Amino acid sequence: MESFSIHSIQSNLLPMPHHQALERLYYASRKPKVHAQIKTTEIDIESDDEKTPPKLSAPRLWRHPSSYAVQALRSPWHRTLLRLQSAVFHTSIEFFRHTMGYEYLVVPVTTGSVSSPMGLGSDSQPVTIWLDDQATYLADSQQFLLEYALRLQDRPHGVYYAGTSCRGEDPDATHLNQFFHVECELVGDLAQALLASHGAEIARCAGTTAHLQQLLRLFWTNNHSFPRITLAEALALPELTDEMWSFVVPGDSAFGRALTRKGEQMLIARFGGACWLTEMDHPSVPFYQAYVPDIVPPGGVAKAQCADFLLGVGEVLGCGNRHVTVNQALRALGNHGVAAGDYQWYLDMRREMELNTTGWGIGTERFLCWVLGHGDVRDVQMFPRLKGMDSMP
Repeated sequence: MESFSIHSIQSNLLPMPHHQALERLYYASRKPKVHAQIKTTEIDIESDDEKTPPKLSAPRLWRHPSSYAVQALRSPWHRTLLRLQSAVFHTSIEFFRHTMGYEYLVVPVTTGSVSSPMGLGSDSQPVTIWLDDQATYLADSQQFLLEYALRLQDRPHGVYYAGTSCRGEDPDATHLNQFFHVECELVGDLAQALLASHGAEIARCAGTTAHLQQLLRLFWTNNHSFPRITLAEALALPELTDEMWSFVVPGDSAFGRALTRKGEQMLIARFGGACWLTEMDHPSVPFYQAYVPDIVPPGGVAKAQCADFLLGVGEVLGCGNRHVTVNQALRALGNHGVAAGDYQWYLDMRREMELNTTGWGIGTERFLCWVLGHGDVRDVQMFPRLKGMDSMP
């Protein structure tokens, strides 16, 4: 399982909301697509036509580790996965290298500074290992190294990498403890590229390609952007129910609120298939996300300069600005209850060179779940690595 992670300098784009900046970055160099060139494909499940291939269903082979290696070799579902994962990989490289002109960063598999330490806003549990009699972590993300690498560029522009994200929490239908991660703004063009090259295969698994066409149509008809809503606006919607949100710290409103998966699904349905959720309560996100300046209501909670793109099973893409100064980073570490000493080099880096940077990432398994019209990310891993289960191969 590989991952892509990317950081870039976007000083000319930062005055506008960062999610709009990402969309502008990604689509600015592209000519408008000819809508008629993309056709919706349907699979008639009831058809007796021998020329119509049967609809594929996920075989859920991950539940049987001992027979997985042999059964996956016989599985049309897994053959389709290989081709779709390859398409995502090559489209990503094309975007990073040729469209954006970013430089590649070779990264280690271990880290001494996990990007989601235990504290307020942590969205993962670190994986501790012993390597050569020394305690360290398997990397959950190498975004800190990307921030570092930007400062090595003569004219900071952008860097990316391929690696593995390892998490310690339990997997479920919407989350994996090891996964392929592409950090960039790719949703629109990826959907178009997959429709053009793999439409029939997608239809065979999902039953249709109409959802891909609908996502592109939503982008085109919304002034080449996607609908967006702040957390505060979402929490005020009349259709919001108690099961759609939760306190960041159970029972304590002082640390803010966050949407649950059901809340994300409500927004996806409300906006016709996808939307940006922006300005989350800062205690609900990792410490490295920058604060939204001047948006702290009396007795309220500070907001984060970040956004999640909601699609399919929920959050598929996340992005956010980083702290520029040492004092900003120290404030966030203190507010989140994270020991500053564990991130001394991260602070020193800002003392040496202040940069206004933005990072973003797309969860490929979740994206492919949506592409395939499927609801369980465990079925879109080529080589399952599920916590508590044997892995073969």
